[in-house]
Amino acid sequence: MARQQRIGLESSGSSESDFSSASSPSPNPSVEKSASSTEPLAGGKLKHELSNNDNDNMPKGSKRPRSQKKDITKDSVNLDPSMSHMSSFVPGHFDDYPPPVGEEPSHSECHQDPGQTNLNVVPDPLDDTLSALGEEPNHPEHTQDPEHTRLSGVQQVVITAIRATDLAFGLRRIPPGFHVVVKADGTECQTSNKPVHVDQAVVEWNERILLPCEPSSKVRVSVYASFELGPMLCRGEVLRTFEISVGELLDRSEKSHPIVFQPKQEEVVSPCTSLFVTVEQRFSDENDAAVLCPLTTLMSNEMDALVLRTDAGHRLLARYRRTQNNRDLGQSINHFERASDLCLIGNPYRPAALFNLATAKFVGCQADGRYLDLDLPISLFQDALDLRPTGHPDRTVTQLHLAIALLSRFAKRGFQTDADAAEELLNEVLDVCHANSHIHRAALLAIETSALHSARSIDANDPGQEWPAASMLPLSPNQLGDLVKWCMQRDDPGALDEVISLHYDALRYYNTMHACRGQLLGNLSIMLATRFKRRGNDEDLDQATALQREVLALHPVGHTDRSKSLNNLANHLSTHFSHRGNDEDLDQAIALLREALALHPVGHTDRSLSLNNLATHLSTRFSHRGNDEDLDQAIALDREALALRPVGHTGRSSSLITSRINSHPLSHRGNDEDLDQAIALVREALALLPVGHTDRSLSLNNLANQLSTRFSHRGNDEDLDQGIALHREALALRPVGHTERSSSLSNDEDLDQAIALDREALALRPVGHTDRSKSLNNLANQLSTRFSHRGNDEDLDQGIALHREALALHPVGHTDRSKSLNNLANQLFARFLHQGNDEDLDQAIALQREALALHPVGHTDRSKSLSNLAIELSTRFLHRGNDEDLDQAIALHREALALRPVGHTGRSSSLNNLANQLFTRFSHRGNDEDLDQGIALHREALALHPVGHTYRSSSLSNLAAHLSTRFSHRGNDEDLDQAIALQREALALRPVGHTGRSSSLNNLANQLSTRFDYRRNGEDLSESREILHCALTLLTQHDPRQLQVHKTLANVYLLFYRSGLDPGEDTDSLNAVMHHLKAAVNVVSGGLLSRLQASLLWVHHADQHAHGTQLEAYATSMQLLDAHMSATASVWSRHSTMKEFPRTLAVDAASCALRSGDVRRAVELLEQGRTLIWTQMARLRTPLDNLQTCGDHAVTLMKRFRDLSSLLEKPPASHADETPKVDVDAEETRYRRLVEEWHRAVEEIRNIEDFSRFLLPPLFSDLQEAARDGPIIMLVASKSSCDAVIIPHSQPPISIQLPTTLEKLQALAVKLQCTSEQALKTVLTELWDDVVRPAVKNLGGFAQPGSRIWWCPTSVFNSLPLHAAGEYSRKHGQLLSRLYISSYTPSLTALIKARKSLDRSLPVSFAAIGQNLPNGYSHPLKAVEGELDLVQSLIPPFPTVSFTKITSVDATKSRALCALRDNTWLHFACHGTQNLTEPFKSAFLMRDHPLSLLDITQMDLSRHEFVFLSACETAVGDPSTPDEVIHLAAGLQFAGVQSVVGTLWEVDDGTVGHIVNAFYRNLCGDGKMNSKRAARALHRAVQSLASDEDIPLEQRIVFIHIGI
Repeated sequence: MARQQRIGLESSGSSESDFSSASSPSPNPSVEKSASSTEPLAGGKLKHELSNNDNDNMPKGSKRPRSQKKDITKDSVNLDPSMSHMSSFVPGHFDDYPPPVGEEPSHSECHQDPGQTNLNVVPDPLDDTLSALGEEPNHPEHTQDPEHTRLSGVQQVVITAIRATDLAFGLRRIPPGFHVVVKADGTECQTSNKPVHVDQAVVEWNERILLPCEPSSKVRVSVYASFELGPMLCRGEVLRTFEISVGELLDRSEKSHPIVFQPKQEEVVSPCTSLFVTVEQRFSDENDAAVLCPLTTLMSNEMDALVLRTDAGHRLLARYRRTQNNRDLGQSINHFERASDLCLIGNPYRPAALFNLATAKFVGCQADGRYLDLDLPISLFQDALDLRPTGHPDRTVTQLHLAIALLSRFAKRGFQTDADAAEELLNEVLDVCHANSHIHRAALLAIETSALHSARSIDANDPGQEWPAASMLPLSPNQLGDLVKWCMQRDDPGALDEVISLHYDALRYYNTMHACRGQLLGNLSIMLATRFKRRGNDEDLDQATALQREVLALHPVGHTDRSKSLNNLANHLSTHFSHRGNDEDLDQAIALLREALALHPVGHTDRSLSLNNLATHLSTRFSHRGNDEDLDQAIALDREALALRPVGHTGRSSSLITSRINSHPLSHRGNDEDLDQAIALVREALALLPVGHTDRSLSLNNLANQLSTRFSHRGNDEDLDQGIALHREALALRPVGHTERSSSLSNDEDLDQAIALDREALALRPVGHTDRSKSLNNLANQLSTRFSHRGNDEDLDQGIALHREALALHPVGHTDRSKSLNNLANQLFARFLHQGNDEDLDQAIALQREALALHPVGHTDRSKSLSNLAIELSTRFLHRGNDEDLDQAIALHREALALRPVGHTGRSSSLNNLANQLFTRFSHRGNDEDLDQGIALHREALALHPVGHTYRSSSLSNLAAHLSTRFSHRGNDEDLDQAIALQREALALRPVGHTGRSSSLNNLANQLSTRFDYRRNGEDLSESREILHCALTLLTQHDPRQLQVHKTLANVYLLFYRSGLDPGEDTDSLNAVMHHLKAAVNVVSGGLLSRLQASLLWVHHADQHAHGTQLEAYATSMQLLDAHMSATASVWSRHSTMKEFPRTLAVDAASCALRSGDVRRAVELLEQGRTLIWTQMARLRTPLDNLQTCGDHAVTLMKRFRDLSSLLEKPPASHADETPKVDVDAEETRYRRLVEEWHRAVEEIRNIEDFSRFLLPPLFSDLQEAARDGPIIMLVASKSSCDAVIIPHSQPPISIQLPTTLEKLQALAVKLQCTSEQALKTVLTELWDDVVRPAVKNLGGFAQPGSRIWWCPTSVFNSLPLHAAGEYSRKHGQLLSRLYISSYTPSLTALIKARKSLDRSLPVSFAAIGQNLPNGYSHPLKAVEGELDLVQSLIPPFPTVSFTKITSVDATKSRALCALRDNTWLHFACHGTQNLTEPFKSAFLMRDHPLSLLDITQMDLSRHEFVFLSACETAVGDPSTPDEVIHLAAGLQFAGVQSVVGTLWEVDDGTVGHIVNAFYRNLCGDGKMNSKRAARALHRAVQSLASDEDIPLEQRIVFIHIGI
């Protein structure tokens, strides 16, 4: 069947193509320029104008520091607190949360002496300890010193109030509080430490501070942001420090002149914008009671060292944040560790020391990527929290950051307990903190961020994420113009936001009548448009457009700047159209450009530019609607523009390059004349760009592309040769390191070089860079290309991760989001086709649906989105068989075809796609109309590909495939003959050397073998065989197409075998069939999924013909199935994968081995092919203690294996379905890489002596250890026979053929669903006669009556109560329960693992968990509380047992998980539920959320001894995959629990009470706890109910025992 043609949207912003198409406008279409402006070179890339018409321009060459404002004299100071705004604090994402307290250094501020001020520089006394950490100076506003201040008659000067504004501006952390230290005459006074709310612009301290009376005395004032509220370990971070005389303080106080500070150097805003000190004079006899006492500075040596260590730690941590120097981080941690060592238990500063150390350790985990080490900072945060009890002023900030750390660990490891604990902490913070506090808002954002799972959407280290405040005073329009230019030259989000804010402030002062308002509006519009381009916020684009409309209104008809305003507004509307696809925007833009062109009549200097702008937009409308008139008019405008730039004109070459004649030479109408003219124009452009011109390589590539197009159309070798020569010349002009070199590269070596260059380009565009998404897309596309060439999974996975990051940079509303969605969807779809992971396909479809929603009816890219989504839906139909997917795919293809009428360049691909889907639906439903319509569509597509067309051979093959199918359906010879003729023509178009020749040979061979099957003409079959052998010779050793050719050859030889014809060459036909199927399986490059499917075909034919390779085929299939599943990251995908393959593969293999008499091999195959999902998990938890004695290398390997296994245990896709998948693909890429490293580690371990079979399927000699305490009976039910295999501990195994069939057993399982007791007895009797008795009667030599036996059922046996079999229908008949004590095991390996003895210590930790009213239930389980009390009364008291009871509201999911983790004996009394569709969602129902089987499997329960499951359906598996044994009881044993009691179906409260009472009395009535007694205790408990006729039989047999 023909492959579908897939249409992909171009990568967002990719710079890879030199050919500049004008079919779509540039993201920044240019506006009209003044006479001195130069037109951009290519593609109509036009730029907005920056208005700057004021006369007070800065001098040429002058540079203003970042957001540095001019000095404001004291007379102009206007300290209005209402104009100040508090900056925002965002906690950041949970992977890279910044240090919350103590991030910035404690440092003194200094300033340059302006010459007229007496504000002196004050060094920080701690600067001597770390002098390299000095900060930039403050810039307080300067005033003149009053020369004649008099304090006559006054004996005291007192500060009565200090008022600071905007204390939190620019801070990167949440400060607990702020305080002021005043130093004068050697004494210091410190104000109270005050917290600040989000909207609190002013903080005022009203403490009274005594100053010297001498006017010339110096006073040093320091404002601090503290690291804690109390007790304070050090003063904190210095925000502002300055010295001033007492006289000047009095003068400023009297005149109400605050001290105004400018932002620090290289900062847009800085904390503490002003300070006002109120000073009074008084006589000394006034009351001094309210005056602050000086600080006591006497400290012990240890205290002094503690403060210095802490301060140094904060400084170094802050410097690390700025410089990313790991040495600073390491030293910071060392200082905090020493400080912590100085704070012994009981020291009041110990909580702060622990908190600081936790912060630095947490940063260290982020810096090194050592997320496994998060346990240490979390433990330190927890210790600090324990020392800050309820009511402690710093408790909430500690809770906040402990929660952040827990969420970070949850994001990396997936422990739900971490997320639950974090949620509790954050909720407590919200309950305690004021709703307007910074901590409250940070906690709220943390909860919202966690809920959205946006751990990678925020960069906690990016200071640009803090929103700077608006300016208090407007700058002049000219100053603002300078800031606009400065801002446009850099990528600084904070600066951009501030400049926009400054413009808004200025507009309040320049009303509608002001001459400068138009300039401000225009510049603000450009800045908003720039911010829209960088962040994709629709509101910015709408506002920018509205502002341009206002500018246009200010420039009425006749105004000199009207044409510029028309162009600018047209550009904004064009951007609107590109973003939203609204036709009205494009039409209005064209109308505006027509008016602008009218203002530039013939002879105007800017007419050619207007002609080009209008042509660009008309070309865009043509691409959107396909109206020939628009294209013709665009070409006419381009011709006129070109005529205005005659030979010799400096702009002629750019007109030649951007001409629409070049953009649409052939693709629309196929007119050879247009193509020839385009080539002539490009040749002229090339001639105008001689050797040495910077744009010559661009023209070379453009001409090469056009010649390549003409070659594809006409097949003229000269065009192709010349095109290659031009590309080579272009490549020579782009040496290694050239930014555009990658677009000129071609072969594999070139591709590797292109990828290296793209990696380098990406490294130059770090997180936050405007063009990072472009680099991400470029690199991802190159990796995708290399994957297509070489099939390296790592390239594909890495490309997906890059596309995922690019998508995160294009949030909802971003212009390029639809392209990113499409790019990521395409790659996920490619990976699904390669690896077969359902999650990739589902996610690709979801992304394509979102992309389609962004392309509404009328959007130029809608047809492409329709086709892409349709192709993926049709693929999912083939994968799962859901009719809805197929019908929807056909409807989407029909809509896409309607959008591509006759003449449209994409019509042929739409015809092909729709035809293929109609063919698929015909194959599925047999509707002749679909088949006939598909053939008609293929005929139309073929007519669009006449002789000489590049795609004719593909159209021929497609039509041939459909005609062949119609022949098979109706038997019309004409269809088959025509199909073969078409395939022969297609083959003739693919001569030797053509890459598609082998595919054509394979297709023709298929048609010939079909005709042989119908007419029995041996020539057809012989020709088919010869063609296929020829196809094989054309394929290289690693070509994946070998797999398909070998499969087709196998089919041909099968026809030889069935027809009795001699294939010649002394070949046995049947052996040849098996040979080619085996060869197909061994084509490694064919992919795991295709090889697995070929192996199953091998199994089928070998089994059908009893061929000697039958057992080898089974073993190979199971090995490939195991490998295929190991490449799937989530347990959900593994379970879904199991459903797609024969559920009886393992038992059929074992049955095959039994038929051949190899019982040991049968057991090995059963163990290898069953419980694959559990086996995958168990491999990651294999103990390696014996390796410790094998040398240092072995120990290193052991650690590496354990680390990798620990990482792999928490696969990214195993989260609950409702969890948003923000960066799942990036995690799955990491997972696959870890899988490869894990396999390499395993291979190295196998090279160590005595470890050669490490993690390989166990041998029978190893498996026999499972029968150490009693024989095991494995039951095998296959279509061939039903057998019991008895495995003793030391004797050979015994195989017994049972007198039943698979069909009878399945009928027995159905009968078991009947509710009557008599029906149940009949089933149990039949089960005894046909299964249990034949096995038990052979146990005489292995087990004495009354001893224990183990059942290991397979297939349908898993659903039968073997332990309860007996002659119930006969009076005094035999019952198994009277002969032996039965236990179950899901696998031999699980039982061996459970038998490994562990040292037991007293007391035994026992938890009883009961939930009588789970979430969603209205009727309580009345017996739960009583049951748990009964259990407590029956087990031994302390110190033998340490008992914990968790019930009612306390029995939440998180508490249950903690209890399961911390206790080795457990009893569950609650509702249990089995999810047959998704068995890993089977669960115990708790008060809030279910405790699922998936939660249990993620825990290490290897120390656990026993669990009693007093809940319904805890031992019921999934009937669709019975040999995987996926249920709660089995999950507990596979997780490590030695012994489990579970239930087969619903259980009554009365039965539970009887069983629990009798069970625990038998288990531990003598005061001893031993899990090996569980089976016997349950046996006796059930026997005690045998005489109670009030208890139904189905209740007496509901409990089973699993394990040792």
